[in-house]
Amino acid sequence: GLAGSTEETTAAAVGRLRRRWGDGCIVCVLGGVSFRNPDSEALVEAIAGRLGAPTDPKLRCLTGGMAGVQETFARHCGDGTRVWNLVPHGQQSGYDTGTDICVGADLEERKVIFGEVGDIYITVEGGPSVSQEARAAHARGA
Repeated sequence: GLAGSTEETTAAAVGRLRRRWGDGCIVCVLGGVSFRNPDSEALVEAIAGRLGAPTDPKLRCLTGGMAGVQETFARHCGDGTRVWNLVPHGQQSGYDTGTDICVGADLEERKVIFGEVGDIYITVEGGPSVSQEARAAHARGA
């Protein structure tokens, strides 16, 4: 299924997601819940358009189901079949594209899992919370 147990460990959640997608490259998108720089939205749309092109069928694009950068990315990433939105149990992204997958009992657990599952992280704008997630991913070598 798309939802793991609310008692699932970080390692178990990451393992479940990795098994689901096999050996493909996982690109995680981080960013602010609103755009501050007028050029940032166009940048996110362009990156999403390129990653959404059908060049590598094993490429997976992940968001954390948040508004702003992540939602804009999801809406512009091809037909949405490459987009997976990791959301805490009991929540939904509210996007009209991609597939929501429940991970973590709350937002903090979801952030930890998001920081462990990706191969590549793309960050556009954001504040302290985005910086925390980016630092965690970088610390493990992503």
